[in-house]
Amino acid sequence: MTLVYSTTSPFARKVLITAMELGLREQLTLEIAHPLRNAEQVSEANPLGKVPCLLTDAGQMVVNSPVICQFLQRLAPDGPALHDPSYMDIDAVERIQALADGVMDAAVALVMETLRPEEQHSDLWVDRWISAIERTLTYIERYDVSKLRIVLSSNAEIALACALGYLDFRLPELDWRDFCPELDVWYSEVAQAESFVATTPVA
Repeated sequence: MTLVYSTTSPFARKVLITAMELGLREQLTLEIAHPLRNAEQVSEANPLGKVPCLLTDAGQMVVNSPVICQFLQRLAPDGPALHDPSYMDIDAVERIQALADGVMDAAVALVMETLRPEEQHSDLWVDRWISAIERTLTYIERYDVSKLRIVLSSNAEIALACALGYLDFRLPELDWRDFCPELDVWYSEVAQAESFVATTPVA
């Protein structure tokens, strides 16, 4: 299988970590391609022009990071389970994953906005994206942080760790730790996981 990805994409990082945690990393051939700098290459793999994109040995195209992660989990039925219902129900896992993905969406949009000429920047959208990130992390801090394990043991932990890692990498000025101290404690520990360290983005 070939994973078309960008080394700085939090969504691609989520897929890579999932593959590592499932013991599938050696089955992946990595093809680095940036959606802007290598637009034609990315579009050939995925008509949406986005990464990550998984191309299977059978010629199947799998897109969208949650879908790719689910696909990988189906490939490893006898491998380590990425969801233990004894500590978190599937509804909570899916909710946290969706919220974390939303944080990544808003953060990536913010970063893309900085690439536009300054006179074209939209203060309206910048404020909306920042507010969405702050509201969502505050919600997780209030309602969900106590459910999280200090291991990358479900799609919830993997997605949330990647979202917070991306904020640190691209948007450190948002200072999310100031209003999410419990999330900071959780992240400082889970960020030491081998698969998380191995996928640290490099500008």
